[in-house]
Amino acid sequence: MATVVTVRWLTPPPSSIDERLTVTDDGQVRLEVLRPRAHADSIGTYAGSIEGSEIHELSATGPQVELNVVVPDPAVAAVGVLAGRVAERLRDSPVAVAQFFARAVGDASAAGGTIAIGVVGRGTQPVEFELDVAQCAIHFSAAGMPISWSPLPELPIGFMTPDADGLGGVRQRATVPPGVLGAISVQVPVPDGAQEVSAQLVGRWFLPSDPMPAQFEARTEPAGW
Repeated sequence: MATVVTVRWLTPPPSSIDERLTVTDDGQVRLEVLRPRAHADSIGTYAGSIEGSEIHELSATGPQVELNVVVPDPAVAAVGVLAGRVAERLRDSPVAVAQFFARAVGDASAAGGTIAIGVVGRGTQPVEFELDVAQCAIHFSAAGMPISWSPLPELPIGFMTPDADGLGGVRQRATVPPGVLGAISVQVPVPDGAQEVSAQLVGRWFLPSDPMPAQFEARTEPAGW
């Protein structure tokens, strides 16, 4: 089994995107999502198969294709369109995916609202990651318009299941099996007029196919009070 083509979506900082589609000669394809183009709350690996004609089209411009999302290259536009369709199809076949969320708990006040940051494992394999707490943030908005943000405070423990089992994720690698829910509660000041909350989560992601961790960044969907 040899890699035929790797398609990678990229953008420059600060709004970096990093998704990689890898196709092998036996018709298998994997999508590694580290900084999503869409579905910003989900990080991880998806897998499936594609037809021979799709392999041919995806590899038409060479074994390595980079797709700049900000400044598209017309020379690889057709590959980009097909790769996008394949990637979207694969999202129905998660292998090891973490879906993050943020929810306000109880009443909000400037003195400190409680925000629950959660993760759910999806797919057939556990996900493994570790937050870089200093790079994470809580964002507040109203009617979809940003109001302000707050850095994530120091966290004494990592994600916990509803049965109080520790999953890790803070100062140690988290391991979240498929179907398992974990959450962390934090206290942050809530600005006047805030109607929705979301979390920006940054850290190290451990891919099943790579012994070295990769950087990931997720943004949860805004959730109202």
